[in-house]
Amino acid sequence: MYVKTVMNHVYSSQYGGCVYAWDVANEVIHANNSGWEAVYGNNRTNASYVKKAFNYAYETLEHYKLTNSVKLFYNDFNTYQEVQKVTTLVNY
Repeated sequence: MYVKTVMNHVYSSQYGGCVYAWDVANEVIHANNSGWEAVYGNNRTNASYVKKAFNYAYETLEHYKLTNSVKLFYNDFNTYQEVQKVTTLVNY
C-alpha cells in the first residue's frame, strides 16, 4: 500500500517526470528493531516484503508506462561486506 501510494502521488503530480529512480528497499540486511521485523520476523535474507515492494513498484511503473525510464534499487549499508546475504535476499 505504501509503495503504490507514494509512487502514485509523485507520478500524478507535476513533478513526476523528474523522478528517474526509486530506492525501493533500504537497510533490510542491517535493520534492527524495525516495524517490518515485527510483522515479518527477522529473517532478513528471506524477507518476503522486499520482493512484494519491488513487485508493487514495478506494477506502478507499468501503469505509468515508465518501466524503461525509471530504475528500482535495493540499498544497504556496507553492501560489499554482505554480498552473499544481499544476493540471497535479491534472489529470494
